[in-house]
Amino acid sequence: TLTAKRNDIRTQIEDINALLEEHMDEVNEMQNSINDLNREALALQIEKNEKEKLVKVLVERQNESKHNLSVLESRKSSMESQIDSLQEDVDEQEAVVHDRTKRLEESRQNIVSFEENITNAEARITENDNTAARYENEITEFDAERLKLEQELESVTEDIVTELDLKLKDAGYSSSAHEEAKNNLVSQLKVLAQGRKNIFSDFASIKDHSAEDIKKFADNAVAAFEETEKLTEKLSEAVDAWAKTSPEFIDEFLSPEGIITKKRHVDQKITENKNKVQQKREAITSLHSENSDLVKKVAEYRKTLENLRINQAEMNAQVQAAEDQLKLIRRELTAKQSELHNIENDLFNEQKRLEDITEQVCDIESEMASIEHKGQSLVKQIDALENDRKNRSSDVSSRQMELKKKTEELSKVQVQFEKISLEVATADTKIQNIKENFRENHARDLMEFEERMYTILAPAADLREKLSSAKQHLKELGSVNFMAVEEFADAKERYDFLNNQLADLQKARDDLNRITEEIRAEATELFLATYNTIKKNFHNMFRRLFGGGRAELRLIDPQNVLESGIDILAQPPGKKLENIALRSGGEKTMTAVALLFATYMVRPSPFCLLDEIDAALDEHNVIRFVQTLREFANVSQYIVITHNKKTVTGAGTLLGITMEESGVTKAVAIKLENEAGTVNIIQDAEAEPFIEEDVPPEENVYIPPHPPKRKKEEV
Repeated sequence: TLTAKRNDIRTQIEDINALLEEHMDEVNEMQNSINDLNREALALQIEKNEKEKLVKVLVERQNESKHNLSVLESRKSSMESQIDSLQEDVDEQEAVVHDRTKRLEESRQNIVSFEENITNAEARITENDNTAARYENEITEFDAERLKLEQELESVTEDIVTELDLKLKDAGYSSSAHEEAKNNLVSQLKVLAQGRKNIFSDFASIKDHSAEDIKKFADNAVAAFEETEKLTEKLSEAVDAWAKTSPEFIDEFLSPEGIITKKRHVDQKITENKNKVQQKREAITSLHSENSDLVKKVAEYRKTLENLRINQAEMNAQVQAAEDQLKLIRRELTAKQSELHNIENDLFNEQKRLEDITEQVCDIESEMASIEHKGQSLVKQIDALENDRKNRSSDVSSRQMELKKKTEELSKVQVQFEKISLEVATADTKIQNIKENFRENHARDLMEFEERMYTILAPAADLREKLSSAKQHLKELGSVNFMAVEEFADAKERYDFLNNQLADLQKARDDLNRITEEIRAEATELFLATYNTIKKNFHNMFRRLFGGGRAELRLIDPQNVLESGIDILAQPPGKKLENIALRSGGEKTMTAVALLFATYMVRPSPFCLLDEIDAALDEHNVIRFVQTLREFANVSQYIVITHNKKTVTGAGTLLGITMEESGVTKAVAIKLENEAGTVNIIQDAEAEPFIEEDVPPEENVYIPPHPPKRKKEEV
């Protein structure tokens, strides 16, 4: 039925289409023209809308550009202010660096001056010691010469006594007569001189002498001189008498070739010898006194030098810090200037962009005015064509309405036809599937039960649902277990116990994780604090030991501090920064010493054992090492095993190992006394060494001002 109805409607539609085709060509041409004009008008409208949107966007960009210009102007003003402030900071910091550098140079000059003074004083001490030793040798020679002279004097004295006795016996010399002649002459002269002296003294004490007194005094003077003349004659007679009482051989004794002259010559030589010995001893005493003063001065110079070096290190650190601060400020100033330059560029670009946007807006507004005029002309053309098309298509409208109705009716019939065809095909497919499923599940043909099919009145969906539910219920039941209740109780008890244990373990794990994180955080913080301090000390100590350069400590894995390794980098003066493994033996040693002392500056050890650490060092570096070791000796006790003489001279206590007899080792401990500069043997033991326990830590490393002199009673 639907097929016949569909064919009839198709025939009617074909007839109507034949009638419409006769009048549609002209109408279609008009419609095409109208469509073309509409498309052109639509394109103009779209273009106009796009222009309006573009103008809106450009206006927003223009406002945004103005806002950006305002913001950039503000940033430029702020940046210029910051640059001026940073420039002032740079000038101020440069002044600080200049001042600290000047003070550091003055400190260096003072250090050089004190080092020269110490060197000169030590050289003077050595020269004085040599001079004193030479004087001692000369004194020994003088003693030997004086001994010979004394022996010669003793022999001459014996000869004088023997010959004098013999001559006196031959001359019949009387000492009483000789003394009497001498006394007579001398007593008279004494009396005369004393009397005249009193007279002249009395006359001189009186003032305003009269002529009579002067005449009287002159008379007395004349009388005195006359008496003196008489006594002179008597004196001549007394001399003759005294000569008669004197032995004639005395002149022979006292002659230049006589024995007395010979004795006096020997006595003079002995006296000169003693005077020379005395002068030498005084010179030696003066030299020892001068050496004592020089030793005190050297000690003062060394103490002052240590303070100056400490101050120099501090000033170096201050200068470095000031220079670092200046670099930071300059970098910040450069960054700010670069940022200001970028802001000025952005400001220039933004101004140019604003000018371009303003120009684009003017151009687009003129284009929109042209589009508006063109659109009005197209609208007039479309209205004229539309009126003509309506007049020509009025007779076609009725046919089109009829054609539309027929088309709709045909569509409905076609839909019904397709629906019924689909239902028939679906039913055939379901029937075939049911037969095949029944045959696969039950191995029988469903058509055998065709008569019973018509007695089942329930819907198929309900039957399927019941069947599925029954199968699922049967499957869930499974086999019967009579111990299920007890097993459930045991399982539930164990489940509760394990659940509680799991909760405790989870809580303990969370607590351990939290404590572990706290420990790691605190350990990381402590490690980084100590690491940064040692890193800074290591750099300063490296520069001090090498006289410049640079040293660094770097973490291999900065993200995992506690498990990270540490790279040691060193850059001696004139070389590039490299790993310590690429350095020479001496550079490795000095770098290791710098790291050791840098660590001891943070946390020193009670004592430190250094086994031939100076083996790879040259003399200059050994001196630096010993000086640094001496400065750190006030906080730790250092035990140094060495074969280097320079290192040995810096020790406070020496422990030497010797083998006087083959196979027998002997240890000799020697303590160097700093103030007296002497060496005391503490103990001489075989096999097992002995170290005196009362040696203070500050005497572990000591550089004496000159080699100590041993005394006989101390060795």
